[in-house]
Amino acid sequence: MTYNDPNVPSDAERPAPNRPLFRPQPPKFWQIVLKDIAATVVGVALFCFLSFMIFVGAVGVLAGSVGSVGMEKTSVSETTIKGSDSSEGKVVILPIEGVIETDETGFIPEAIAAIREDKRVRALVLRVNSPGGTISGSDYYLHLLKKLKTDLDIPVIVSMGDLATSGGYYISTVGDKIFAERSTTTGSIGVIVSMYNAAELCKKIGVRSNAITSGAMKGMGDFMKEPTPEETAIWQKNVDESFEQFLEVVKEGRAYYRGEKGDAISEPKQERLAGVKVKTVDETVEEATDVEQSTDETTVEESLVEEATEKSDEKEAETEIAENEKEAESSIDAPLDVRAQRDAELRKIADGRIYSAKEAKELRLIDEIGFLDDAIDEAIKRAGLTQKDAQIVRYEEEKGLFDSLFSIKSNADPLGKVLDAVSCPKGYYICPRALP
Repeated sequence: MTYNDPNVPSDAERPAPNRPLFRPQPPKFWQIVLKDIAATVVGVALFCFLSFMIFVGAVGVLAGSVGSVGMEKTSVSETTIKGSDSSEGKVVILPIEGVIETDETGFIPEAIAAIREDKRVRALVLRVNSPGGTISGSDYYLHLLKKLKTDLDIPVIVSMGDLATSGGYYISTVGDKIFAERSTTTGSIGVIVSMYNAAELCKKIGVRSNAITSGAMKGMGDFMKEPTPEETAIWQKNVDESFEQFLEVVKEGRAYYRGEKGDAISEPKQERLAGVKVKTVDETVEEATDVEQSTDETTVEESLVEEATEKSDEKEAETEIAENEKEAESSIDAPLDVRAQRDAELRKIADGRIYSAKEAKELRLIDEIGFLDDAIDEAIKRAGLTQKDAQIVRYEEEKGLFDSLFSIKSNADPLGKVLDAVSCPKGYYICPRALP
């Protein structure tokens, strides 16, 4: 049993203990220094970040304004390799590198326009290092180069780099002479349409295409459904037409496949029998007179034998002349047979396979195995210049400020290219390993 003692104060009545007041300690010296350093670092970082953002924005606005004013002169730069502006003539090295795409305002069209404006250009060396690209892009570049070659009447020499296949070779046919390095890979003549089909996958995951089209063939190429035989036939016809275009370009650019040069294209030789002399009419008359004068000295039988021999000789002579005329007439049709033979040879090697430089030379797809220096020397020679009188320059794509700072291209979007290839099938003159 407990009880409260009246003489003992309760807990509530007891006075609070006397505790000393808390007084904050002044910061130490090292704490003050660290605090000031941290504040300075944060402030400087914020200032630099804001300054950089302002600088980037200002440069972007300036670059856009400059590009809009003089866009035609901003993407092509000229680097002199040899010679000077005082040289008699100029030889331009124009590189075609990477995958060829349809670009009517890019580096190649602008470089060709710059060559047209330069009156000192006497020859062009096309440096090709490309796996090919789109059909339209390859054909457009070839069109520009052919027109440039015709309008300026300058020689075009091709120098192949590591890779000059499909569309890269397609463009190379513009060259008056084609050089390939010993390690060059070329060929891959043909067409490919990049088509992807995910119908089986879509079926498994329960997704199907339900496109509304205006015609039965409007949806052809949809990767979510299996292609019909009719659709496949249409795509194949498109590929065949583009392939025939490729072959015609090769024939136009390579004299051998036009049936103009080569071992098997020599003019038919008119072979003559050894020891056979073709008698003329005068010689025959003289011999007949001699026979008449010698009748008194020879017997009648001998005269008859001689007359028969003369008639036999005349008949042989007439037969030989007739054969020669027949051979001459048949030689008119010979070029047609040669062209047909060359066409068959070209179709045999144009099955899409790649060739080494040695193989390409044997197949007459190229002219010589040599390096860029050899192609330049050939261009100088064909331009009528000398090594001392020629200025060698190289055209290069001039990169913008952002490309130099960040080393990125605004159109470098691999995912976008893949989606574009899947959703929109299109034909390529390209080595398949370079497809998106």
